[in-house]
Amino acid sequence: MKASLSTRRTFQYLEWFFTAMLLLMECSQAELSFTLIASSLTAYGIFFLLSWVFPGQDCPLWQRIGYLVFGIFLAISTSFLGINSDLFVFIYLGKSCFLLERKQVYLMTAITGFFWVLGQLLSNLILVKQPLQANLPSGFETDNLITFTIVFGSIYLISSTLAILFSLMMIAEYKSRKRAESLAEQVETLATALERHRIARDIHDSLGHTLTDLDNQLEVAQKLRHHNPNQALQAIDTAKLLASQCIEEVSQAIQTMRQSDFDLNQALATLVEQVRQNPALQVHYEINFPPLPLQTSHQIYCIVKEGITNIQKHAHASQIWFRGHWTTEEILLELKDNGVGFDLERVQRKGFGIQGIAERVQLLGGALTINTDPDQGTQILVVLPL
Repeated sequence: MKASLSTRRTFQYLEWFFTAMLLLMECSQAELSFTLIASSLTAYGIFFLLSWVFPGQDCPLWQRIGYLVFGIFLAISTSFLGINSDLFVFIYLGKSCFLLERKQVYLMTAITGFFWVLGQLLSNLILVKQPLQANLPSGFETDNLITFTIVFGSIYLISSTLAILFSLMMIAEYKSRKRAESLAEQVETLATALERHRIARDIHDSLGHTLTDLDNQLEVAQKLRHHNPNQALQAIDTAKLLASQCIEEVSQAIQTMRQSDFDLNQALATLVEQVRQNPALQVHYEINFPPLPLQTSHQIYCIVKEGITNIQKHAHASQIWFRGHWTTEEILLELKDNGVGFDLERVQRKGFGIQGIAERVQLLGGALTINTDPDQGTQILVVLPL
C-alpha cells in the first residue's frame, strides 16, 4: 500500500508530537546528568530526522525493512540508556502497514514483540538493579520472569494491535477516497458522453428536419433561378420562413432549458395547436400529466415533438391521435396516425428520428413499442416509470 501525502504528514505530526512530549518529560526531571541529557537530545534528534523519511512502496524491499528495523532498534536500544522512547516502536509498526505486505507486518510485529519484552527485562535489570517485582503492577506478588513476561507481553500486544488497527483504518479510508475519486471521474465521463448524445438528439429534433427542408428549398431556387424565376422566388421565400423557424426553435429550446417552471401540459398543448394550423391535418389530443422534474418534462416534450414531426414529414396522414396520461405507477404516451406506415426494421437501421425517441425513452428508464405496417398507419406507445 503506497503511503499518500496525507499519510506521511499524519505520521510526521505524530512523531513530532511524541518527540516534543517525551523530551519535555525528560527535561522536567529534577536530577539529570549531562550524559543523559545529551543522549536524549541525540536520540530524539535522530527520530526527528527519521520523521522526514518515509520510503515509498516502489523502493526496494531491503530499504523499507532497513528503515523500519533501524527505527525500532533505536527505540528499543535507547531504553538501556534510561530514555523512554517506547512509543516510537508502535509508530514504526504502524508505518510497516504502508511499507510491507500483511504477512510481513505480522512477522515483524511478532519479532519486535520478542525483542521489546526482552529489552524491558534487560533494561530493568541493568538500570534499576532490583527485583522484577518492583516494576510490576499492584496485585502481582510473584517475583518471577514468567509474570514479568506476561504483563509486558500483554502491554505490547494491546499497544501494537491499536497501532496496526489505526494504520489499517487509514489505509481503508485512503482506498475508499480513491475509489470515490475514481467513481467521480467515471460519472463525469459518463455525464459528458450523455450530454453529447443529448445535444446530438436536440440538434436533430429541433433543427435537423427544418435545415433539411431549408437545404432543399435553396437547391430548388438554385436550379430554377434562370428557367423559372417566379418559382425560384417562392422557394427563397419558403427558405426564409424555414430559417426563421430554425431561429425560433433554437430560442424555444434555450428558453425551455432555462425555465425552472416548465409546464409540460401547456407546452404540449401549444405544440399540438401549432400542428392544427395545417387544415389538411386533423389532430385529436388529450393531455393530462402530473408535475414532473424539468429534465423529465423536457424529454417527454421532445419525444412527442419528434413523433409528430415524423408524422408530418413521412406519414402522409390526415389524422393524428395523441393521448398523454398517468397512473399511480407510470406515465403513458400514445401517438397514432392513419398514414402510410413503414417498414420498422429498415427505419430503425437508418432513421435518426426513431433512434432519438428510443434513446430518450431509454434515458428515462421506460419502454417503447411501435406498431406499424405499410398502409396501416403507425402507433407509438411509450410507458415511463413514475
